[in-house]
Amino acid sequence: MKSLMKIIRRYVVSAAVLALAVALFNIGVLFFIGFQAVQRFGESRMGAGEQLENVAAQFTVSAHGTMENRARYQLSEEGYAYLEEYHFLWSMLLDEGGNVVWSWRLPGELPGSYGLADVAKFSRWYLMDYPVRVWEMDGMLLVSGYGKEHAVKISLMYPLNQIRSIPQYLSVIVGMNVALFLALSLWFAYRFYYSLRPVCAGIDALAEKTPVLLAEKGTTAELAARLNQASRILEKQDQKLMQRDDARTSWIAGVSHDIRTPLALIMGYSEALTENPKLGEEPRGQAEAIRKQSLLIRQLIEDLNLTSKLEYHAQPLRMQEYCPAVLLRETVAEYYNEGLDERYEITVQAAHQTERIRQQGDVPLLKRVLRNVIGNSIRHNPEGCRIMLQLSEDMGWIVWRLWDSGPGIPEKVVDALEGEASGPGEEVHVMGLRIVRQIITAHGGHADFVRNEEGSYGVEFVMPVEFG
Repeated sequence: MKSLMKIIRRYVVSAAVLALAVALFNIGVLFFIGFQAVQRFGESRMGAGEQLENVAAQFTVSAHGTMENRARYQLSEEGYAYLEEYHFLWSMLLDEGGNVVWSWRLPGELPGSYGLADVAKFSRWYLMDYPVRVWEMDGMLLVSGYGKEHAVKISLMYPLNQIRSIPQYLSVIVGMNVALFLALSLWFAYRFYYSLRPVCAGIDALAEKTPVLLAEKGTTAELAARLNQASRILEKQDQKLMQRDDARTSWIAGVSHDIRTPLALIMGYSEALTENPKLGEEPRGQAEAIRKQSLLIRQLIEDLNLTSKLEYHAQPLRMQEYCPAVLLRETVAEYYNEGLDERYEITVQAAHQTERIRQQGDVPLLKRVLRNVIGNSIRHNPEGCRIMLQLSEDMGWIVWRLWDSGPGIPEKVVDALEGEASGPGEEVHVMGLRIVRQIITAHGGHADFVRNEEGSYGVEFVMPVEFG
């Protein structure tokens, strides 16, 4: 749910940033359009009054009038250029009586004289739909008009107190907009959260391998359908895995049970033949080989059963207190008591502080770990070797190190234990070391395969110190 609230917060912040960006963009576009409009109408640097003033300054009084301009007033060429530049369509000059005393391109529909009411109207609004500009010139009026579709004339008047209140109005409007935006954002965020909540719960359920059945409706209908489908697929896979594991466990148990009786007979008869003085040396040697191989088969079957139980957590740990240093020496002593070949030497180095450490563990399984590693060194070094066992404590961890003077653990075995595929045609046997790793893991530690100074691989167990 924390991640879901994080999504909601990001959603609200993103919406706020987006709204602010859109508002700034709109303001920028509005200013740009206004600036372009002002430039288009020639008002970016000069007001309408200045335009008409420039035109009025170009009038002169002539001694004789013309047919178009019956009075004595004439406009210079520069004045006509101003009228063109300022986009005026026509222009006229009215005397004090409202009569037209000068004109330029005056439309035929416009009258030749105007009363006070007419002047008041077109000064404020339009002259026969023509937007006009008016300028007083020596007691006369200069009236210049645009095309009917050229501009819109708006005349506004507001009370002064309302103009002064515009900042307050703007602040209220902005505040209301912000409040409305936040309310809508929170509302949409809540709806988004409400629709995502079951999806989030479904994902958590999938992570815990719990069946999921979500309602496929709303904005998350497709996502809910996918989660339901994934749940059904995972459920079927779990069922198939359970069936496979049950079949495997049943097969191992059945084979172990069926082979136990004939294997016991083989071992018994081979031992009897080995001790029979009537047989020659060679038959008794063959019987001894049969007995040893039978012991190896029994050990493999026990390993197979044990690794299967450890893998599925079906092997209960019979916890009891033990001293790691004592356990190490006892295991080595058993090898010597069993008649260790003179070609092999086992040395033990236990740090002084390890003598006071007491642990809780399954002693037979831990002894099995030590015997597996030591037995591997003996089996893979038929010419003999020196086996070193070292016990130390390091920052609250007890470290077991086991290696030999021979070639050590083959690299392909280490690769197989670390999950790397072996080469084509290679058959790697790692059951014994896999059991070692499983037992150490079951006791809360971990087993690593490290190189020593000679470059060969040894085994290192690291387990937490419980008390000592």
